[in-house]
Amino acid sequence: MTARRIVTADGVHLALHRLRESTGRPAVLCVHGAFCSHTAWLRVRGGGGGGLADLLDARGYDVWLADLRHHGASEREPKPRTWRFEDCILGDAPALVAHVAAETNGAPLAWIGHSFGSVIGLCWLARQETPPPEVRAVVALGTPGPGGMSLRRRVLALGTILLARLLGRLPARAMRLGPEDEAAHIIGDWMGWNVRGRWLGRDGFDYFAALPRLRTPMLAVAGEGDHLMAPPFACREVLEKVGAARKKFLVGGPHLDHAGLLIDLKARERCWP
Repeated sequence: MTARRIVTADGVHLALHRLRESTGRPAVLCVHGAFCSHTAWLRVRGGGGGGLADLLDARGYDVWLADLRHHGASEREPKPRTWRFEDCILGDAPALVAHVAAETNGAPLAWIGHSFGSVIGLCWLARQETPPPEVRAVVALGTPGPGGMSLRRRVLALGTILLARLLGRLPARAMRLGPEDEAAHIIGDWMGWNVRGRWLGRDGFDYFAALPRLRTPMLAVAGEGDHLMAPPFACREVLEKVGAARKKFLVGGPHLDHAGLLIDLKARERCWP
């Protein structure tokens, strides 16, 4: 695996990893969710063998793994409460897609995201008057819409917002949520969007309301065992909002929870194929 350093329009240095050098293959850009980095695509828990990235490579794809700002090998927030979730949409997404397109000579590209990694791609695409022709598909793993939040999920989201604001970050490692702490406003804004029931940008642009403009084919996958973060009905809400003519919804087996869609050994048999 090789790494590139790319720079966003707002001057943030991101790490972008290519699983192996190859040409002439369709590309996939894998974008992680909260509390983790590009390494989430490389391994599974509870057994040996590679992760989803290795399966995609074996199926003939040119696999690229992103580290969003403040994650993995990418630049860290210069001071607490500097970056917003929307910066990932308007800054990170276009820079990542442009670099992959440039290195692959415009090969067909699929955006594959987990949780808010899918949201970033969907929101960026929905905001474009003319979506980039390279992006031919979106795959959303465990990506919930803002409607019908349970009381438990709402309380968890509000608690996350308050703790992140208080500390200037969310200490995910100490809380055993994952290997990456989250910047306060990146995680806080995302949680706030869901609590309020609208994906509103700082300029008032409603990203969720704009999803019908998105015509890119989409596959949404939910975990039947995900009862909190992204239950199947919430994932279906996103898919139904997207305006693509070609779209499909799948539910993984009963033992696959939110993280399990990506890192559970059972996902290799019951979800990824």
